[in-house]
Amino acid sequence: MNEEINELISHYEEEKTQLELWIKAAVEQSDYKSAHVNQKALIYINNQLRIFKALNDPYYLKKEEYENHISLYEKISLNHEQISDYIKEQIQKIRLNLDDLNSRKIAAFHDGQEFDDAVFDLVENKISAFIFNLRKEENLYIRFSVKKNKIIIRLTPFADILVSDYFNKSTVTVLKQIGFTKNKLRTCFQLKYPLDSFKDASPIKTIVSRVIYEAFYNYQVNKSTTLEIIPQS
Repeated sequence: MNEEINELISHYEEEKTQLELWIKAAVEQSDYKSAHVNQKALIYINNQLRIFKALNDPYYLKKEEYENHISLYEKISLNHEQISDYIKEQIQKIRLNLDDLNSRKIAAFHDGQEFDDAVFDLVENKISAFIFNLRKEENLYIRFSVKKNKIIIRLTPFADILVSDYFNKSTVTVLKQIGFTKNKLRTCFQLKYPLDSFKDASPIKTIVSRVIYEAFYNYQVNKSTTLEIIPQS
């Protein structure tokens, strides 16, 4: 999966470079309409890059936040010399946090054969469902099942979650961006992946990675997640 993500990142980086050249040329020619259209496309490309870089590096968004804070402090220091010592102190603190993140070893969420096998067993109707625990002690999990030629990817029902603030506004926004919606009874968030589009487990693993690293990043999902297989009755 990492190779596929790297290919996507490379593709979007090339598009970003081209769009930036087009925007620069359009502004120089006073073609502001074209510049505006390409700027909107550039915003989309930058968002996609953030998503895929975050999949490769679970600390990417936090690193980006720290780097933005450093840049902001450096700009402030140019016009406020009287507080330069305070700003230097804040930058030093942020750099220590950034260095700590950069030193951490990055590992895929559960990028092994066990997860792939569970997905294929589900698709081939060898099992009824399986549960991928994110924080077992708080009953946060993703449940996978098949119904009406679709893989149903469902998060813990709201009534069963043991921590009330998991589904806050920002988390819900990210889940909707990934493709999750509330089920008919409005008891949980779910995503339906058509079996007609299924070739391997990579798209499913990408969805799971986005849930972990984008939606629940701040909740520090367990490093050692567990699978629970639900056999056919």
